[in-house]
Amino acid sequence: VKFKRRQFLEELKVLVILVIIAFTVKSTLVEIYVVPTGSMEDTILTGDMLVGNKFIYGMRTPIWIGIPYTRLGFNIPWLRLPAFKEVKSGDVTIFEFPRDPFQKYVKRCIGTPEDIISISEG
Repeated sequence: VKFKRRQFLEELKVLVILVIIAFTVKSTLVEIYVVPTGSMEDTILTGDMLVGNKFIYGMRTPIWIGIPYTRLGFNIPWLRLPAFKEVKSGDVTIFEFPRDPFQKYVKRCIGTPEDIISISEG
């Protein structure tokens, strides 16, 4: 009985460490996203899954802490680390929708600061 309890506690410890590592990687390095809209259907379909690299454009520490996959939690102070690459026109980017930070949007960048963009015929 003592051996089984010790073995259980060891396995539980390993599981907790793995969960912490997984959530750290998800919140800072890479994450899987599902395309929510059809605005890029010529190249990316609604429902497609993408792996987003958070590290290359400047990793951000978590902005929110709570129960994963729920809205139960609270905002925390965050910071952004230096980027290895700047976003340029044509890059596909994944960002938080301003009206609902839990919703991620996948869009193509059409301009960067100092670019002049015009919309004609629609």
